[in-house]
Amino acid sequence: MSKDLNRVESAGRIRGAAPGSAISRRNVFKFAGAGALAVGVGSLLAACGGGGGAAGTQGPKAAGALARPTPFVVGSSSGDNFLIDAINVAQNQFSLFNLEVPKLIYPQSGVQGLQMVSAGAIDGAAMDTMGAMLAFAKSQTGKRPVIVGMRMPVNTYNLIVGPGDWPGENATFAEKMASLKGKTIGVTAIGAGTDNILNLALEAAGMKRDDITVLGVGQLSAAIAQMKNDRLDAYVGFTYGAGLSVATQAGGRMLIDFSAAGTPQLLSDLQVCPLVMREDKVDASQDTADAWLAAQWEAKTWITDNRAAAAQLLNEGTFNNEAPDDAAKTIDFMVDRVFPKVSPNWKVTRSGIEHAAEVMYRLGMLEKGTVHYEDIVPPFARV
Repeated sequence: MSKDLNRVESAGRIRGAAPGSAISRRNVFKFAGAGALAVGVGSLLAACGGGGGAAGTQGPKAAGALARPTPFVVGSSSGDNFLIDAINVAQNQFSLFNLEVPKLIYPQSGVQGLQMVSAGAIDGAAMDTMGAMLAFAKSQTGKRPVIVGMRMPVNTYNLIVGPGDWPGENATFAEKMASLKGKTIGVTAIGAGTDNILNLALEAAGMKRDDITVLGVGQLSAAIAQMKNDRLDAYVGFTYGAGLSVATQAGGRMLIDFSAAGTPQLLSDLQVCPLVMREDKVDASQDTADAWLAAQWEAKTWITDNRAAAAQLLNEGTFNNEAPDDAAKTIDFMVDRVFPKVSPNWKVTRSGIEHAAEVMYRLGMLEKGTVHYEDIVPPFARV
């Protein structure tokens, strides 16, 4: 595993604590490219019962803990969809289940993250659903990413617009999309998840790609800068918090929340953030997968029970302590709209996978019948 970690350091970004030391709170909660660092998070965590090194496995164990300390490499990313990973580390919850997770691994992209799962450099990570299914279809048996849980069984994507005259909140989805004709819309990269969602939204609205100009802009900081300089009219956000961050800093607003009422089911029914592991590792040790899932459930419970504290952490770490309202809205979205749809122990529904497969077929990403629910979801992870 040490060779894998050394290789990962040059491919992605490793943030967190050195083995045996306390985790760096300044790096746990941070949007990539946003330049917002957590200040004072350590004291808040201590007040909420957090603290302790991420690598240690001493102390009491929870029901379902592994029989012995087990190294486990967790891939993560920046933003609210990955807040659970950060809380797992900050609250020392991996240790409860005898998982040794000294650091979170931050790949440079979802594609790279899935490659690292297939290569064995990452043991478990939250990924994009369509990306995981595409990687499953293209990878070798045993090395394929399989879905062991569904963290975000909703569509957390959104469409942010800058200052200007845009349709109001009560406008229809079609009216909001029509207002984008002739506009320049930013996505993280052409062919990325945000670009795929944009294509799906265009189809749902009866529009064509030629009706707009699409620009790959990379990280949030670049999107914000280009919106401020009037080079972008709109931006597709991957997470609810990321969307609010762009809107606040660019002086705009969230035009479309793809999970909201009134959004076509083609979009609103899409579940976007599964938990993946490499196929042969799941086959070799379901207990390890169960322990990882249980640790994440601890973080989910912590967020639910400490809503205000979670919002404060999010504000300090991702909004540079400048947007308490946005942070609170993000946690409310998570607790009120996402968590109620999460199946016990993150179990994966057939409808969620089959809907994603249908969407991928319509986008030309996957042939019909290429990926089946029974193939990509192990028996223990099914509803």
